[in-house]
Formats: sequence, structure tokens, C-alpha cells
Amino acid sequence: MELIWDGPTGLDPAKQNEVVEGWITRGVDAIAVSVENQAGISTVLRKAREHGIKVLTWDADAAPDARDYFINQATPEGIGNTLTDEAARLLGSKGDFAIITGALSAANQNLWIDAIKKRLAKYPEMKLVTIRPSDDDRDKAFSETQTVLKVYPAVRLVMAISAPALPGSGEAVRQSGRKDVEVIGLSLPNLNKRYVHDGNVQAVVLWNTRNLGYLTVYTAAQLAQNRIPKGATSFQAGRLGTIEIRGDQVILGNPMIFNKANIDQFDF
Repeated sequence: MELIWDGPTGLDPAKQNEVVEGWITRGVDAIAVSVENQAGISTVLRKAREHGIKVLTWDADAAPDARDYFINQATPEGIGNTLTDEAARLLGSKGDFAIITGALSAANQNLWIDAIKKRLAKYPEMKLVTIRPSDDDRDKAFSETQTVLKVYPAVRLVMAISAPALPGSGEAVRQSGRKDVEVIGLSLPNLNKRYVHDGNVQAVVLWNTRNLGYLTVYTAAQLAQNRIPKGATSFQAGRLGTIEIRGDQVILGNPMIFNKANIDQFDF
């Protein structure tokens, strides 16, 4: 198969639509989109399906009727539970924490936040005091974390759930000199190795990104060749072996925790 990789450089959801419109005109066999804005892109994805193009979403989902399958890197519950449990472990199950998210409209991160809030029922002495946007910008995450530490001095943990936000939060805590504040979040190991090793980021939670990319492309190829029958509950995905299909979601698996003990074993 031939892979065409493209996308906008900014957060304007209309720019994703323009890319997809171009692929529809080109007549590709399958389209896989990491969605920036669910409402914004679902209409054009429905149009692609009407043209006989197989449509997948990955990383963040569109409306269910706008695609054939969502390649789910980890369920929102899996991510939310892993982040909350790790926060609880570091805080001794009590204390205030804050979330630095990406764009406030990011569908995937909002689902993770919902799961985090539900998981907090297990930890009644932990309190989420604020959620601040970083717009997927490291410098904004840095400034938002600085603000959180000033406005909420009782915060003992910052949870950054956007890839650029975690190193930004780690740097903010480093410069603050606050040794009593833990930092965890969802990001890439390579962006955070320095902060993990110097003790300003305690844990990075993420799926295996190489496996996510592999599964997305492999599933698109299988769909384009009509090799995944309707109602299937699993399929063989090359080197990943048997992969579960849960309704209209293809499940990669549970997220991983990267820390001082294992982070140097990974290069992405």
C-alpha cells in the first residue's frame, strides 16, 4: 500500500477538513484521521464514506457514524485509571492536584478527564482543583503550571495530559524549586527523559506509539481489501498478533508507565 501522511500545522479544525476533501477528490481507498475537533470533521468523513472510502479514526475519535472503526490506543478508562492510580500512589491517596490539558475541545482528552473524575471516587481524599488548557504548546503549559502553583499553593501534583504539556509542566516545577510537587502525565518518553532523570517528572503514561501507527495502517489495509467481516470480534494484525474488536473499536491495549526504571529502553 501507499501511505499519504498529511495534516494542518495549526489547531483550526477546518484545515483538517481541507486535507480530507483533497483525499476524497483523489479517490483514496482508505482515510485514517487523528481528530482535532469531533463536530468539525464528522461531516466531511461521512462524505468520504458516501464515496465508498473506508474511514478510520485513531488517537481521537469522530462521531461513530462518520467512520468504520476507531483505532483505540487505550480506552479512556484505561488511561484515566492509570493516571489517577499513579497520582494516588505518589500522593498517598490524598491531596490536591491540577490537570494541564491540550485544547479544551480535544475529544480524546475530555474523555480521559471524565474517566479521571470517575476514578477519583476510589480516592475520596484526593481533589482535582483546576483544569487548565495548554493548546498543545509547551510554553503555554509552562506558564499555566506556574499560575497553578501560585493560585493553588496546596497543589501537590500536576497531571499534564498533552504530549508537549508534560515537559512544559516539568520545567515549570523545576524552575519553581518546589520539591513537594510531583508531575506526571501523558506524553512521549523522549520528550521527558531529562525531567524524569532529574526528578521533576515522576511518570510518563502512554501507549506504544509505533504499535499504534502500525495497527492503524494495517487495519486500513485490511478494510480496503474487505478482509474484516462485519461483526468480527478480533483479527490478526501482523506482528501484533490477535487484536480485539470491541463493537466499532479496534483496541490496541493498556497504556504503559515510563519512569526512571525503564524510560531509557524506549526511543520515541
